[in-house]
Order: sequence, then C-alpha cells, then structure tokens
Amino acid sequence: MKIIKITLFQCNIPLTLDFHSPHILRRHAESIIIALHFNNGISGLGESAPRPYVTGETCSTVIDVIRNLFSPVLIGREINSMDDLESSISSLEKECLHRNITAFNSALGAVDIALHDALGKFKKVPLHNILGPIVRNGMPYSLSIPIFPSETFKELFHWLKHLEFKSIKIILGDIESDNIERVHLMRSLFGEHMEIRIEANGNWTRRQAISNIEKLKRFNISTVEQPVAASDFEGLKEVRAATGVPVVADESMISISDAKKLIEMEACDIINIKISKCGGLLKSMRIADFARSKNVSCQVGAHVGETDILTRAGEHFCLITPDVTCFEGFSAMLFEDSWREHPKMKNKRSDDLFGIGLGVELDTRMFKSVCSLSV
Repeated sequence: MKIIKITLFQCNIPLTLDFHSPHILRRHAESIIIALHFNNGISGLGESAPRPYVTGETCSTVIDVIRNLFSPVLIGREINSMDDLESSISSLEKECLHRNITAFNSALGAVDIALHDALGKFKKVPLHNILGPIVRNGMPYSLSIPIFPSETFKELFHWLKHLEFKSIKIILGDIESDNIERVHLMRSLFGEHMEIRIEANGNWTRRQAISNIEKLKRFNISTVEQPVAASDFEGLKEVRAATGVPVVADESMISISDAKKLIEMEACDIINIKISKCGGLLKSMRIADFARSKNVSCQVGAHVGETDILTRAGEHFCLITPDVTCFEGFSAMLFEDSWREHPKMKNKRSDDLFGIGLGVELDTRMFKSVCSLSV
C-alpha cells in the first residue's frame, strides 16, 4: 500500500482541571495529530506531544519538520511490512541529520505511530501483534497527581478511589514543607498499601533533592523521578548514592545514547520511556531492550494532555515489553470532551487493544486542521 496524502491537525482540547507542574501550568492539550492516507483507503494515526523543555520541539517545529522534511520522503512510499516501516523511519532520521536538525524526536514519533497503526490495519491485527509477543495480562497503571490545593484533591479523591491503579506519582515543588504536607496527605488518603512515587521534574538542586528525599522517606516512597536538572547526570548519581532511594531518569533520557550513558554511570535505577519524546515505538523498543540487557527496568510515562492515540500506543508497548514497573495511562481522562467513552481503568487487558491497529478512531471535528499534503 502506498502513502498518497498526509493530513496534520492541531489538538488544543481544554482539560477538565488545570495540571500544575514545576515546568508549566497546563490548561489544554498541545499535540499535533498526523493522518497518513494510503491508496487502499487505510489511514494511520499518529501523535506528537512536543515539549520544548524535553526534546526542544514545539507544535510549530513539528509541523515544519513533517511538512518540509518528512512529507517528500513519505508520499509515494510503499508500506507493506515491518521492513518497509523500519526503512522509512531510518530514512526520515537520516534526512534530519543530513539537514543538521537535531530536535525531531517527537515529530518522528508521530510518523512512527501512524505507520504502525496503518500496518496493523493492513494486516487486520492489533498493533501489538506486529511488535512482539504479549508478556502480561494486565496494565500496571499509575496515576500522576499535579500540584493541587489540598482541599481540591480531597474532593477529587472520592472520584479517583473508584479507579484501579497500582501506584501514584506525586509532583512536588520548591517548598519543602509543602512537599511534606502533600505526601503526608496522599499517604493518609490512599493508605499504606499504595505505592507512592515522587517527581521533581528536574526542579531541585542536588542539596534540595537530598534534603527533600530524606524527609519524605518516612512516608515509604518507592522512587524519585528526575530530582535534578536533565543535564545533571552526575547529580542523579549523587542523589541516588546519598539517599538510597531508586532514581528514575525522565527528562535526562530521550535517546538510546542517553540511556547508555545513564546506565553506564549508574546514575539511575529506572528509565522513563515516553513514546513521543523517544521518537516512537521502534526507538522506544530499542531503549527498553538495551535497559533490560543491563538489568534496568523501565516505566512508560505520558506527557500531560496526550490524546488516546499516544495512550493506546503506550498500552500496546506495555503489552509486549517486560520489566515495565508502571504505565501512566490516564492522560485522556483530563479532557472535558473525550473523543470516546473513557472506561474506568481496570488492571486487565482492554478490549480496545484487540481491534486492529491502535484501536482508535479520529473525530476530526475536535481538532484544528493545519495542512493537507499530497503529490
């Protein structure tokens, strides 16, 4: 089957609740949706959730890269097998490097997902069937908790407690006393059985990180995610050694070269794979395979405001990836008007994952059309 047209949409759906993290106060989604149209009527969907503080990309740069660099390579290209798919992704990456463009991971990830979705539909199988054998029956769901006022969260808790997830991740800020109060509140609400992880989004100094973590140990925290700046690999190593609490590398790890350096330095215990920041499913699988070869686990994260496209891609990835500690798959529930009836998350396989391709249908009325590219 041959690619004959590419359509881009911008997603800025408002969120039901403001999501406050040290990086940004997010009130709406910021994604680029891509549809690859083929000559047999099949369309493959992909999504980029660009974050300038992670990969150096924005929605505008993603549109430019896909329109000016990727579309000439993709339009007219035959995709009938995984070999064709891998060759296409390799060609796109080479084109970026040839043009001295280094910030392209999220744009590439959108195309990667769309190609996988289309190939699954072409073969009439779920996406995970073309990735590898299933290694788990259920999803290790985790819920990320932004910087809410305590009273707001107490109100939300009565709704959240009906969902099923194995862990929570509490996003923390600069003020140590506030952090202690928030983690204490979450422990008292969720009880001793709930696994609690904390995240600083790279916002602490080494000294702040060690001080916060030492004071929060009494709440039985299981991991700390990105306690220091993304570029401070030595800082991650120092915090890990000083506190004894397992460290998760997030913003520090967007490529397999990052993963290799972090693991070789013994700077982290777990790597956070986000399909969008890592350049798609193929690259994410290679990172996970390398980490597993070094006995390092991974978690599958999500950018706030991801739509069902990236959420589904993450779920398919989790199904075939061993050693996944958790999956942050609740982003689509933040939307005021989800594009499907979002079920309660239960720790079992979702029937939607056993359709064909991603198992996602696109309602273009919910997005702003950016451009349509063809021969």
